Amino acid sequence: MYCIQSEEEYVLIEKKSKFITRIFIVSSEEIIENILQKIRKNEKGARHNCYAYRILVDGALIERKNDDGEPGGTAGAPMLSVLTGEDIVNALAVTTRYFGGIKLGTGGLASAYKKGVVEVLKLSGKIPFAIRKVWRIKFPISDSNFINYIVKKNDFITLDRNFDLEPYYDLSLDETEESKLKELTKNRGCEILEIKKDKE
Repeated sequence: MYCIQSEEEYVLIEKKSKFITRIFIVSSEEIIENILQKIRKNEKGARHNCYAYRILVDGALIERKNDDGEPGGTAGAPMLSVLTGEDIVNALAVTTRYFGGIKLGTGGLASAYKKGVVEVLKLSGKIPFAIRKVWRIKFPISDSNFINYIVKKNDFITLDRNFDLEPYYDLSLDETEESKLKELTKNRGCEILEIKKDKE
């Protein structure tokens, strides 16, 4: 699986119709709905705002598509097929269409909507997707300098830290980073446990 590196926009003109395809980094259907509402508000003159997305929620893959008034199967499905073919997750593709007065036909529509996602993905790029977990490492206060060093040296993502009498770091780690942390702190009296952070 892969995720996109950046959010991008691609514009296609096809027989005077303007197709604006945008791709977003998303992680929940709530975020997706907020983005769609904003686009509908900002693109009031558009005839259609079609979309497709794939997200991972608690390990389950959710896929959705919407033609937004275009003939069935001519917009959302070809858009989703690109995301699926590239194995992209946690991404939302939205194509806004301004009608130019010339009908494209079902084949022309499907081709335009598909091309928009293909091209916007070239702009955004993709990187391997890694499932991350939150780990708390508790350590003796005498090891504070050592733990600080390995966290910074390995660019571990720090979510929280505490340096009182019971110091700890909360770190967001993928599987490789988790193994590395455990290896580096082996036999040092550290306690490493997986925790769940409340969603904000």
